Amino acid sequence: MKLDDILRGSYQRYIARDFLAAHFFDKRIALVVDGIDGKETLCAVKAKLLDSYGDVPVTVESDGKEHSTTVSKLGGEVDTLVIEGCPLTECKRFGYSDFDELMRRLRADDGCEWDRAQTHESIRINLIEEAYELVDAIDSRDAENIREECGDVLMQAVFHTLIAEKNGEFDSYDMLTELCRKLIDRHTHIFGNNHANNPDEALAFWNEAKKKEKKYASTADSMDRVPKNLPALLYAEKLQKRARKSGFDWDDASGALDKIAEETRELKDADDAHRAEEGGDLLFAAVNALRLYGIEPEMALKESSAKFLRRFTRLEQIVSETGKPMTEYSLDELDAFWEKVKQEERA
Repeated sequence: MKLDDILRGSYQRYIARDFLAAHFFDKRIALVVDGIDGKETLCAVKAKLLDSYGDVPVTVESDGKEHSTTVSKLGGEVDTLVIEGCPLTECKRFGYSDFDELMRRLRADDGCEWDRAQTHESIRINLIEEAYELVDAIDSRDAENIREECGDVLMQAVFHTLIAEKNGEFDSYDMLTELCRKLIDRHTHIFGNNHANNPDEALAFWNEAKKKEKKYASTADSMDRVPKNLPALLYAEKLQKRARKSGFDWDDASGALDKIAEETRELKDADDAHRAEEGGDLLFAAVNALRLYGIEPEMALKESSAKFLRRFTRLEQIVSETGKPMTEYSLDELDAFWEKVKQEERA
């Protein structure tokens, strides 16, 4: 299509240096980039186009002449280049604005019946599931899966924002304004007068700014605001960390280890009515000890559970090779097999 024909409609126009600094583009209307002052600039523009638009058709003007090519084949002298607008469904690469448009399409009056029917409550569990799937991908060091699960988590956040917008609670601008304001206000060592020499100092400035922002009435108030739906080990760890800020903590793990021994005795001596309570106290004490050793209790238990599963799988395999079911072996005999599995792992 001729440049004149393209420019009769709506379009967005950038000088090359401004285009390279931009992050979001409206792909529904034409893109015009001019002021391309040399090979180096063209290479940078080309890379940006491939990242933002993909290898799409492009109309090029040079020395008053026009020709059509694709982004990947851009080269030579280029004064101005134009990419036509395209429908959402024909995009080769997508950005945040495309994603927002897509989600709004699904939630529109003539959109997907299921997406339109959802509420904050109905999709609440989805966010938890997607977050755990992302953590699992991270633990597996699976970059492709991390990429996918990041998108799924993002979708849940945008989904809730669109539901809130329909309910008249807040919109995406409110959500992003609060997020950006928080990032600016809490990074006082970047946007303020503080200076951090290491990550621990940066975190301390963040926590101090957060404390002022939240206006906690007391340490107990800040503890009460820890989300109750966190996994139990993580919840206990966060409570302990906030108590530490008031000085209510051991100097090192030795005191916590003594507490584990104490709680173990109390669990052993507890009657039926108090056994669950004492068991919880024992777990709480174990979290304390791990925290003071600088170990994340949630991750430690997860790794131990994975180790147990791995070893039990091997144990079951060894037992099956004997031709006898596991139930016909005594616990001592099974424990001997278990030791064999452990020795295999150490070899």
